[in-house]
Amino acid sequence: MANKKKKKNPIIESKTKQISPNTTMGNTQTWSVLLICVLLSLILYFRTIDYGYVLDDIMVASENKFTKNGLTGIKQILTTESFSGYFGEQKNLVQGSRYRPLSLITFNLEHQIFGPRPGISHLINALLYALACYLAFLALLTLFRETWPIKQALNSLAFVTCLIFLLHPLHVEAVANIKGRDEILSLLLGMSTMLFALRYNDTRNLLALLAMSVCYLLGLLAKENTLTFLAIIPLGILLFRERRSSKLLPIVMTLLALSITYLLVRLQVIGFLIDSAPSDDIMNNAFAGMNGIEKYSTIFYTLLMYLKLSVFPYPLTHDYYPYHIPIMNLGDWQVWLSLVLNLSLVFAFFYFWKKDKSISFGIGFYFAALSIVSNIVISIGTFMNERFAFSASMGICIILASLVRYLNRSNLKIKPGYILLGVITIGFTLLSWNRIPAWKDPLSLNSAAIKVSQNSARANCFMATALFNKYQASKDRNEKITLLNQAEPYALRSVEIHPHYYNGNSIKAGVSAERYNHHKDLELLLRRFREIISLRPDVPYVATYLEYLHDRVPKHRLVTFYKKVGVDILINQNKDYRMAIRYLHLGLQLAPNNPDFRRGMRTAYTGLGQPEKAKVFQ
Repeated sequence: MANKKKKKNPIIESKTKQISPNTTMGNTQTWSVLLICVLLSLILYFRTIDYGYVLDDIMVASENKFTKNGLTGIKQILTTESFSGYFGEQKNLVQGSRYRPLSLITFNLEHQIFGPRPGISHLINALLYALACYLAFLALLTLFRETWPIKQALNSLAFVTCLIFLLHPLHVEAVANIKGRDEILSLLLGMSTMLFALRYNDTRNLLALLAMSVCYLLGLLAKENTLTFLAIIPLGILLFRERRSSKLLPIVMTLLALSITYLLVRLQVIGFLIDSAPSDDIMNNAFAGMNGIEKYSTIFYTLLMYLKLSVFPYPLTHDYYPYHIPIMNLGDWQVWLSLVLNLSLVFAFFYFWKKDKSISFGIGFYFAALSIVSNIVISIGTFMNERFAFSASMGICIILASLVRYLNRSNLKIKPGYILLGVITIGFTLLSWNRIPAWKDPLSLNSAAIKVSQNSARANCFMATALFNKYQASKDRNEKITLLNQAEPYALRSVEIHPHYYNGNSIKAGVSAERYNHHKDLELLLRRFREIISLRPDVPYVATYLEYLHDRVPKHRLVTFYKKVGVDILINQNKDYRMAIRYLHLGLQLAPNNPDFRRGMRTAYTGLGQPEKAKVFQ
């Protein structure tokens, strides 16, 4: 009896049968999933081929000289910070700066083959998105050791996960915005890394280890978010494979060595890993000026928003800049709700470790992928963004797919899991379909954003700018006046939210000058210009337009104005001697012997430590 051979349970054997990655990728039925992914992606995103460049597209594609510089541009892309080709130098606008050459190289190649055609870039994004979803399906199918007959597609955890992921409205920004290609490539290559890591773990095939290394390194060059797979991949193997260090150790050590190599290359190119002196401009460092309690309270609020949008993605916006996300404190209930929910997920991670490994893996995937963009480790420049949750939402999709599977275990004739899946897929499809047109052009995008992000200085500024650009392009006087009237309150609101916002003050200056051209209200113009100079005297358009007015308005009005801003505001109030000289110089053009201007110039040059120049105005 003791030696009696135990009968194998065919149901258990079927469920736990390992699917070799070789078999998975070559199976004609799994290739049908690729076709499904391509069709669904194109149905949703094909119309983007008529869309143009928006937001940071100009920085990485249309106006980046390295992407337009032929094959020599590839070397420049690999050896410089990612926005250097746009700015002409390394700006270090955010704490970690940017080194994401892979997507820029793809834009470079597109430019060489097709020229500057945004429609081609949009189409490639949609196809890469489909491929990323397919590779995620293959990786999860292999990880979960699922069999794959197409007739049981909706019973496949891997397939349902990737179906939900593909339709998710939170991903519209990454796909419909050309610049979002770095997110797509990072996930595509990260999931490929996982697939080949599993192949090596299951077969000990050294070619799989090599393929894993290539995919991981390319993923890091796409975006640093790929670093999180250094935690995601071992977690998956620990959960779903035998815990043999002899199998896992080569994978972890290889990924770790490649991560260190990448960080050393990044250090060589950029000059630092984390900038020790981050920007004090809230548009590049949203937490500037906050104390520790405010910072981390606000971070926990954004973690609540990420959870909410991953499950219920409405309303959506591209703009989460100050102060669409408000400054939070310990007295705000949302902070405590976020803490409770996230701690509950941590508890669930351990609770389901043996009960339902897929839920634990989904939670771990979500936290690992989100960690690098959470602002906890490093300041990413803004409070949050929908594209930052692109990879992390895969974890939530795994959890939702697990819930669908759990509900289908009931003995009811109508499976509630299928009902839930139907609600999710239909809802997500409709939300994505309605969200995509927002990315058509800057005016469409900002019109959509301002409905949600009314308290964002950036959203108001961008809306004013989009309307102002349309105003400048219009030839119809009535339409121009209408557009100017529409742009003005957004420009004023932008500066009201963030008084020292350079772009907000710039568009306020442009709108104010054009309003004067139509209505000739000099008093209003000078009052607006005085407000701008007191906050951002470095906006060049103000001085340029004032000089244009020298022969067109009564001189005494401008002389009084220059005395007020040059002496009273810039010297006496702001101690900004350099900018004071600029406006006092304009005053001297109108009144060369004015004692107030000459006295002000002496004070300004003395304040700058230039006594020889000060003597000129004795």
